[in-house]
Amino acid sequence: MAVLKGIKVSSGVAVGPVVRLDRGIVGLHRIVSDPFRERALYEAAIVLAKDELRRLQQHSQGADADILMFQIALLEDESFTNEIGDYIAAGAGSAAAVERAEKIFAARLNNVDNEYIRQRSVDVRDACRRVVDILDGRPRQKLQLTEPVIIAADLFFPSDIFAIDRDMILGLIADGDSDTSHAAIMSRTMGIPAVFNLGKEATIGLKGREVLLDGLSGTVTSEPTPDDIVAANHRLALFERKNRKQHALARKPCLTRDGTRVALFASASTPEDIENAMHAGADAIGLVRTEQLLLDHATEAQQYFRYISCLAAAAGKTVAVRTGDVGADDAAPWVEDVRRAAENRRLLRTQITALLRAGTRGELYVMLPMITGPEEWDDVMQEVEHCKEHLERRGVEFDKDLEFGCLIEIPAAALVADQIIDHGAKFLAIDIDDLVRYTLAANNKDGSRRYGRADAPAVRRLVNMVCRMAKDRNVPVFMCGVKTNALPAMETYLRDGIHAYCMEAAILNDLKAKFMDLDLNQAPTQEEPDKTLPTA
Repeated sequence: MAVLKGIKVSSGVAVGPVVRLDRGIVGLHRIVSDPFRERALYEAAIVLAKDELRRLQQHSQGADADILMFQIALLEDESFTNEIGDYIAAGAGSAAAVERAEKIFAARLNNVDNEYIRQRSVDVRDACRRVVDILDGRPRQKLQLTEPVIIAADLFFPSDIFAIDRDMILGLIADGDSDTSHAAIMSRTMGIPAVFNLGKEATIGLKGREVLLDGLSGTVTSEPTPDDIVAANHRLALFERKNRKQHALARKPCLTRDGTRVALFASASTPEDIENAMHAGADAIGLVRTEQLLLDHATEAQQYFRYISCLAAAAGKTVAVRTGDVGADDAAPWVEDVRRAAENRRLLRTQITALLRAGTRGELYVMLPMITGPEEWDDVMQEVEHCKEHLERRGVEFDKDLEFGCLIEIPAAALVADQIIDHGAKFLAIDIDDLVRYTLAANNKDGSRRYGRADAPAVRRLVNMVCRMAKDRNVPVFMCGVKTNALPAMETYLRDGIHAYCMEAAILNDLKAKFMDLDLNQAPTQEEPDKTLPTA
């Protein structure tokens, strides 16, 4: 009996024989023709590859469909196509040109300082391998299985799993891979036990053997004893009992005891955060921070793929992205934030261009921070029109109807929210954390002032004013920036009529439990509301 130790990817226990994926050797017996023929072969292969991906997408849903969408987007990407075309024009064969582009684009993602994004390089490799297989005339048939098995590989491409009858998959084990790869996401979504990163060529010797895959301990045991299996199942039973209550709450809609529906969104910084939010039961992603992209001077292509990754991680649910605001999360004066944004139009244009392109790939919305009034809103909308014209000239597909909303963080924006809506804002997001800070001159950074209450009278009056203006114009509004210390105050705003909230995924179910225990027909647990306040 041998025990291999890897990383825990998807909980669960499986026992069965191992079948290892063999992708064979590519690149044999290639003959390079003239550049015109090679370019024609490449373009035909792209059409066939996209057709195969779209057929797979028709039978997929959620995260699976979005992974395929990401791969289609890569094959359509202008910079990707140009890279290959230039190499073919220099005399390379079409298959070699695709392999070269695969290395270049995968390396770009591998160099990003984020584990989730680095793992997206597997999608690049998967899409490119499909095109190369078509050019080399290699069959792309799914693994034929006659009994349920544990699938092993050096690492998994998403299409490896798409191509297998899921009823035949007992579990997944891999020599490499990570817990943020798409194979990892898919295994958790499908409820398939998985252990990855077992070591180089570790699974080769397991081919054909019966193994015990323990997704809780991150181990794979060859030729397990009955006692080994009993012990693993016991650990699984304890784990499931411990997490049953939390999982049940995540799956339930947020309904108060009187039947009021409340939408709970999650905020995020990375696609990995978004995936965790989906597991926590978030109804949507209400705010994606993008400051790090700007600080890293991410290119249009890098940002485009980041936003597509966010959409894929959201598994078809709405994603709202906040355009970059370098000082939004620190104590810098908001006036300086606005000045910095106005002076940095180049960064704004790059980001908006990438967002317009990504908007064709899912339910994407954009929110603009630190807007003080309709004039600044109009300035940004003018930049949006310039970006659209630029994309039109390039012949690049983009979302012509991408919706933009305004983040209400400062009293100036709250006071003229009606004018901002009249100038085109399609939705409003009230950042309660920043609104408290700027309204009450509160400071929670150095302890020099007591941090103001989220439902302080002045703040609450501003919030209700914004909600009334939005309601009069039939524009949706939600509250974001909800922190742990503000959770008790959310009952006040729920009673005032705000029925959508955005917070970190870690506290989402805390607020859900609080709301689900409320009956809005009964008296509030806090002090009676000020009857002079306008309500939403």
